[in-house]
Amino acid sequence: MVYGFIICAGRQSRFKSETPKALVNVNGKTLLQINNEALSAYCDKVYVVCSVENQSYFNCKNKIVIKSGKGSGDAVWQALETLNIQPKDSGFIMWGDSLQSASIFSYLKENYKGQAMIPCVYEENPYVQIKKKDNNSVLVKFSKFGEPITAGFHDLSVFYCELHQLITKLREFSNKIKNAKGNYIHKHGNEMEFLDVFNETDIKAEIFELKHYQDFSFNTIEQLNELLETHTVS
Repeated sequence: MVYGFIICAGRQSRFKSETPKALVNVNGKTLLQINNEALSAYCDKVYVVCSVENQSYFNCKNKIVIKSGKGSGDAVWQALETLNIQPKDSGFIMWGDSLQSASIFSYLKENYKGQAMIPCVYEENPYVQIKKKDNNSVLVKFSKFGEPITAGFHDLSVFYCELHQLITKLREFSNKIKNAKGNYIHKHGNEMEFLDVFNETDIKAEIFELKHYQDFSFNTIEQLNELLETHTVS
């Protein structure tokens, strides 16, 4: 089985809108519709992962409702644990507030090698920087937490990997950063961030570098409107 997961369980503290960012209208369709249609061409099943707090906004059939507020890694883990994932199952994991080209899903599926594959876009001053380590794992730095970064690859919020392996590594990471009360204690606060699993465990990852890809990212409605004025987004 090939699964697709669109994560829409965030609190959206930067996006000032009543509507979740994944439901923003882009040229007549929501981000969620665009990404769902693209993913569906390469997956047997696609799930939308939302939170208890925002589930009323999502009327889709394949919906996984989780308890939010514990970080993106915990959200992915909760979603995966709701299904009967088998050792040979693979899947795409992406975030609902991003806008992706279907060519990314095609490339990852055609070139899949049995380990996590992370598409990355090169840019100046990325707040997330991803580098390869010598052992073919990856090093993730979050410049928004103070690390000085001038240029590099940032994640495109699409991952393709063996899901059974990922569940094992998320569980390992969780056990590593939980305290006696069962709360997460980590450098990024009381959360388990998804990207940190690549630093905190020995999971392998291959970086798919996109040096000329247009990354349609925005954090406010104003930024989206500016984007639509200067680019054709389909």
